[in-house]
Amino acid sequence: MKIIYISEGNLPSQEANSIQVAKMAQAFAQKVEDFELITLGDLWSLVQNNKFDFQNWYGLTKEYKITQLPLLCRNSYPFPRKYRNKFRSQHFSRWAAFYAAMKSPDLIYTRSKQAAKNALSLGLNVLYEWHLPVKDDFFPKQTFTKRNFLGIVTISQQLASEYVTAGLPLEKVIVEHDGVDLTHFLPYQLKEEARQKLQLSLSIPIVVYAGHLYDFKGIPTIYQVARLMPNCLFLLLGGWQHDIEQARKVCQRGRLFNVKIIGHVPQTQLPTYLYASDVLILPNSGKHVWSMTTSPLKLFEYMATHRPIVASALPNITTVLQHKKNALLAEPDCPQSFKQAIEELLTNPQMSKSLAQQAFQDVQYYTWEQRAERILQFFTKKL
Repeated sequence: MKIIYISEGNLPSQEANSIQVAKMAQAFAQKVEDFELITLGDLWSLVQNNKFDFQNWYGLTKEYKITQLPLLCRNSYPFPRKYRNKFRSQHFSRWAAFYAAMKSPDLIYTRSKQAAKNALSLGLNVLYEWHLPVKDDFFPKQTFTKRNFLGIVTISQQLASEYVTAGLPLEKVIVEHDGVDLTHFLPYQLKEEARQKLQLSLSIPIVVYAGHLYDFKGIPTIYQVARLMPNCLFLLLGGWQHDIEQARKVCQRGRLFNVKIIGHVPQTQLPTYLYASDVLILPNSGKHVWSMTTSPLKLFEYMATHRPIVASALPNITTVLQHKKNALLAEPDCPQSFKQAIEELLTNPQMSKSLAQQAFQDVQYYTWEQRAERILQFFTKKL
């Protein structure tokens, strides 16, 4: 079987969706005989034979074929935050589909709507992954009836229901949460060992957040929780440079000396920071348009670390986390609720251990490899 994954042309970058693409590509590559990931590249790098180290950037454990179409004259990597525009995306999607057609794949997998449309018009079998609500520019209903449109992969039942309401046949949608590469978190690190590597205090309680620093991710809630818990250190990992600078200004103005904005951390170093924590926090806001359907990548990485989790009790998160079974759930946008949950974990080591162990057992279902296997089973039934 030959599968070609057409990206949105944004690899490599710090965007969370590019991490998901790279990890899913790795999982597919381990499941099929012939696999290729297509992204955007530049002519200068091709001529100079300057190859970007995708494996180190994304913390990949297995190599697979990545083709960068040289459609730019000269470019530096990783791509910046807002490098894409409509023309560039359409240009890349068109050429990526033509390139893929020359390879005669059994399946085109993509998160690019334009690439999906182009591939369909060329008669290629397409499986489309989409994580957002239905918009005006959603696929026209006649697309859903095409034999080579095999279906949509999404991350929540609510989104799947929206797509069906928009005309997608029920048998053409599959719900699969995001996943985790468990091998990326090996070998296991003791908390003390991880803190020594990072030169962090062995005595102070540490709460860690990993992800982008957007308000809808719950960053304002973390600031307020930190103010309520001055004896805890809060480490915030991730973010674009502008957001990192803004977060540091907020902490400085608010005299939040127990909040440390670490910024972007290479994927290879991320496990050490997570292992250094007493508690991992996932405070997504309930006020955002995506709050009901969010499936944060970091949730599954948290579950892989044997550390207790406090997360917002949002609908799609609660399909994975259950209160006092594998995590503690707090009221979204409520600092006091998060404070109480964190304190409960810090003062009850046995509960913390039990929740963390159960989360680790539960995450075995959510590996990228298992996700890829289930999607491939869905695909083969459509042939």
